[in-house]
Amino acid sequence: MKKSNIIITFLIAGLLYSLASGAASLPNYYPTNFRMWGVLNRLDIKTGEAVINDMKMTLSDNLHVYTLNTQFSSVQSLHTGMKVGFAMTARGNGAPIITEMWVLPDDYHYPSR
Repeated sequence: MKKSNIIITFLIAGLLYSLASGAASLPNYYPTNFRMWGVLNRLDIKTGEAVINDMKMTLSDNLHVYTLNTQFSSVQSLHTGMKVGFAMTARGNGAPIITEMWVLPDDYHYPSR
């Protein structure tokens, strides 16, 4: 096998390992993948608003928060700079609202789309 093929094989194996290890380190009450994710840039609990990846979003009054340590947490466990996965639904007027949020580890790598 050529030296370049060996190097490419190791790079691909390393990439696959890092993706698998990011997903494998999550608790069993986390989804296997996230449709939406990003960095929590701003959080205003009083107004029920969050900015994730520079996009302003509304938080549900009944927001379900999951952390790496507990399946049942609260919005108070969230802080800016965190990586999060989240789920949204539409309100009666069609406006999107975040209903669930999962705190992700700092070293979590998002799978490629």
